[in-house]
Amino acid sequence: MLLHDALKYIDKRKTTIVPNSFGKWWLGNLVTRLGGNWEDYPCRGDITSYSLENDTTLMIWQNTAWGEQEGVRRIIEEKLPSIKVYFQEEEPGCSLYATNSFEHFPERYLLDSYEEPLYFETIEEAAKCVSDIVGHPVEPNVEAIDQALDDYLTEHEEDDTWYSFHEFIEDVE
Repeated sequence: MLLHDALKYIDKRKTTIVPNSFGKWWLGNLVTRLGGNWEDYPCRGDITSYSLENDTTLMIWQNTAWGEQEGVRRIIEEKLPSIKVYFQEEEPGCSLYATNSFEHFPERYLLDSYEEPLYFETIEEAAKCVSDIVGHPVEPNVEAIDQALDDYLTEHEEDDTWYSFHEFIEDVE
């Protein structure tokens, strides 16, 4: 079975494979469709979108609780050994920003804000953007960027703005 075929099967269904409160896109349905027992693989969350990018790349977006659901990655790699799963996770509630491949997800920094989040491959790009926001040069390091944003937000506490800066870590097993 191809992974894309499993997703298309779920997509065509009107109902869930396994009764749950997430609906038909619950990650446990994918685990089940791949021949696994959802109770053996952490799968808290659901698939929000997927697309076949080319002959070798299938993108799957998930909304999960508390970080990457490694059980889903594990079963895909176990049942379909020709597939390697790469992920990038953002869990603001736990301050968790990680990937298992900077080659596939080159963005190492995230500036989250009241507008759209901005991603940067280098600290210099991030510092330039923050310099433009705060109106003065900012050193290209995480501490200086955090301090510049904190100072800016203190000076503009009456405005309805917010910023938070995050650095992705590489989490390889």
